[in-house]
Amino acid sequence: MRFTAEDGRALQARVGPFRNPPALVGGIIDVVYDPKDLSNVEIPSNMMTGRVSLPVAVVSGLLLAFWLLVLFSGA
Repeated sequence: MRFTAEDGRALQARVGPFRNPPALVGGIIDVVYDPKDLSNVEIPSNMMTGRVSLPVAVVSGLLLAFWLLVLFSGA
């Protein structure tokens, strides 16, 4: 896809694959990109929602606590 950055530069990036393409050829879609790394482009529906982050953090914390308990209890 081709897009114009906030500073006016015309850029081209490859995004996808898509389950349902967001637009037809020549259509307009929203993109999210990192202004410091213009190769990092994604459409909003393909971005991670963060729903996985909290459970992963909780499970990781519990595992860490368990292993610290095992380590310092001398079991």
